Amino acid sequence: MFPHLSVYRLDAIAKYIVISSLCIATTVYGKQADLNESSEYVFDSAMFRGSHINQDKLHRLAKSSILAGRYDVDVYINQQFIEKAEVLFVDINNDVDACLTPTQIERWNILAQNSLRPSQSDCQPLSQWLDAGTLSFDQSKLRLNLSIPQTLLKQVPRGYVAPEFWDAGESVAYVNYLANYYHNDLRGHTSFNNSDSVYISLNGGFNIGQWQFRQQSNMSIQDDHRDFNLIRSYLKRPLPQIAGELSLGQLNTSGLFFSGLPYKGFHLNSDERMLPDSQRGYAPVVQGVANTLARVSILQNGREIYQTTVSPGPFRITDLYPTSYNGDLDVIIYEADGRRSSFKVPFSAVPESVRPGHLKYNIDVGKTDNVGEDSLFGSFTGQYGLNNALTLNSGLQVADDYQAFVFGTAWTNRLGAMGADVTFSNASLAQNRKQGYMLGLSYSKTLATTNTTFALASYRFSSNGYRDLASVLQQRTNESLGLNAIHENISQRSRFTASVNQHFGKYGTLSLSGSAQDYYNSDQDEYQLQVAYGKTFNSGTTVNFNIARQSYVRQTQFIDHTNDSFTDTTYGLSVSLPLGKNKLRAPDLSMNYQHAANGDYYQVNVSGQIDQAKTMHYNVGIQHAEQEDQTSLNANLQKRFSNVSTNISAAINKQSWQVSANAQGAIALHDGGITFGPYLGDTFAIIEAKGAEGASVSNYQGAKINKHGYALVPSLNPYRYNRIVLNSEGMDSDTEITQGEQRVVPFAGAGVKVKFDTRQGKAVLIHALTADQERLPLGADVLDHTGQTIGVVGQNSQIYIRAEYPSARIRVIWGDTQDAQCSIQYDLTHAKNDEHLTRINAICHTGE
Repeated sequence: MFPHLSVYRLDAIAKYIVISSLCIATTVYGKQADLNESSEYVFDSAMFRGSHINQDKLHRLAKSSILAGRYDVDVYINQQFIEKAEVLFVDINNDVDACLTPTQIERWNILAQNSLRPSQSDCQPLSQWLDAGTLSFDQSKLRLNLSIPQTLLKQVPRGYVAPEFWDAGESVAYVNYLANYYHNDLRGHTSFNNSDSVYISLNGGFNIGQWQFRQQSNMSIQDDHRDFNLIRSYLKRPLPQIAGELSLGQLNTSGLFFSGLPYKGFHLNSDERMLPDSQRGYAPVVQGVANTLARVSILQNGREIYQTTVSPGPFRITDLYPTSYNGDLDVIIYEADGRRSSFKVPFSAVPESVRPGHLKYNIDVGKTDNVGEDSLFGSFTGQYGLNNALTLNSGLQVADDYQAFVFGTAWTNRLGAMGADVTFSNASLAQNRKQGYMLGLSYSKTLATTNTTFALASYRFSSNGYRDLASVLQQRTNESLGLNAIHENISQRSRFTASVNQHFGKYGTLSLSGSAQDYYNSDQDEYQLQVAYGKTFNSGTTVNFNIARQSYVRQTQFIDHTNDSFTDTTYGLSVSLPLGKNKLRAPDLSMNYQHAANGDYYQVNVSGQIDQAKTMHYNVGIQHAEQEDQTSLNANLQKRFSNVSTNISAAINKQSWQVSANAQGAIALHDGGITFGPYLGDTFAIIEAKGAEGASVSNYQGAKINKHGYALVPSLNPYRYNRIVLNSEGMDSDTEITQGEQRVVPFAGAGVKVKFDTRQGKAVLIHALTADQERLPLGADVLDHTGQTIGVVGQNSQIYIRAEYPSARIRVIWGDTQDAQCSIQYDLTHAKNDEHLTRINAICHTGE
């Protein structure tokens, strides 16, 4: 009934409703007590006939709409969520105010001005901690709002979540599975007419504390042949002390500066996910000087991306969120006296750019795995942001008779972002030693005036003697097999890539991309050039056109020394439009045409959603290929259940027909049993809500509470607040979720248990009178047999409770004396039942 409230504070909400009614009555029927001394209003007891109302209590309620007690609240400071915390509200001079402890003040980064620091067990209202600042409480949302001047807050980066809130999760084991069956029937063949294959992929692991084991494997069955492949197994754990992550087992190098390698060993890297959002990625530091208490606004491409208030004197802004990699920043300072000044900060970046003062590192040590001749190796790379303009990059890789060293930089200025790195290698092979270098250059820039983006232009040149570790290990294997010439001939000399995007607003987007590369010992170059244009109309229709031309060399030339090259030009047109006015439910018609040297290709598809919840999707189509002179029909149906996703496909043409089916999902083993659910990411949640079968997780489609009271949330953002909300629609009416929203901050790789409290029992509305047929006092407390408050008396002497037992005794208390309380013995056996509510009449007997 009240999803945001814990069980033990349900009474407070009911009292809030009662108090709100009384406050309305106060403004309409109240009378002013003493105009000279006070403007407060008091209740006129004559307006509440038949009710035992204490004027002192009503006077207190009129001053505050909240009752004293402990509340689990969401704390917001200056509209930013801080944490969920238990806050004590106390009665001070007939007014209820939040009482904040020193621990809370410290944790919320508030700079207390009170020189008299109370002990850790004491608490004080906000006014005792600060000379400025306000506090308000929204009881309907259980939200505590604090407004604090920036000068009285510790400067922490935006999006910062203290490590003390990070949750390592439960001890849990899980496995993701993907099972696919495929059948192919060739018509007119006397042998091998039918072919069946089954593919099963498994990946998962288990967590114990912060240690996490992961494994990936698959199995394929083709007719009578079976093949099992263990891809990799490894152990990992986060290291928050150094903002990094450690991994042990079958791993892969990142491939950022040195070529990617599979290996067995250990990996240590910085984990940027542990940083606040405003410290991730690249963004410059903005520095300036304010003459007064000023407002600073930062714009990129005409849009405001940051605003803050700074004190007089020099200021430094280090917590800009990374936006697009391009677009200079316009910084505007609005002084308190009306003056305004501005300046620009260049903002372009290439992937190697690092925020000023930040260090990124990668360490790999182990033995290469299935890359030619296996070898022990070590790889070390580091990136450091020296200032806004300059990032320094370096790395070292060593192996058996192999060394490589890289040094580079990323440089940002008004002309754009440029990156340069040079890698030297020294490798010993069977008959000679190879030494050389590889030079890499990259460039990125956005022209805001024309809305043009040079997404990334890069050039790489390798000298004839340069070798990366993977090619050295492969060549050593080739040499041992007598295949030395093969690798020598395919060594790449240079490669250039570039892409440009031009946005024309409502007129669409034009993009141009291209690449070119050449090889040593070959006079044939390879290149590719593509031009594409796309536009989406207000009706939902999308049009895309592309032209591509490429020239490539046949790979066999490296063996038989032929120089065959091929050049081909293709172009295509695709159109997609909704078949109806309802954009959410209307099916889409898509048409695609492609022209190439080997013939034309045509395709028409119709796709759409079948159900309102968008859990079932269909696609039917026809395609024709001129080269094979073949027309095919195909159909596909996808259905997403709460525990598994399924897919069925079929296709037919004049030569063959095919059918396939697959299922995808996850199984989790935890202390509550086994739970089935959708495919899980590396970081996920297990929801526990006993008795809430049918309730759905609002912000995660398809996740529903099962009959055992559990559900799986497939993915969470590590080291960030994740909001999880339960929707009671579809749940049994005899169960009530008492706290419908929670926030969790998981470690990367954690399986977090999120428990929602529920109350079970029939919803009962009791119309109760005293033995003298008088109404019960409005706002009186209602207690169960254990003495726990379960409700209050509402208007017209009505009591709403959630009855766990068909027969029980409850007590009603509105004072300290015996004649100010009574008890009700209810029996639901013969009660009148509405659809979701049971109504009964009862007598409240005093003296029992």
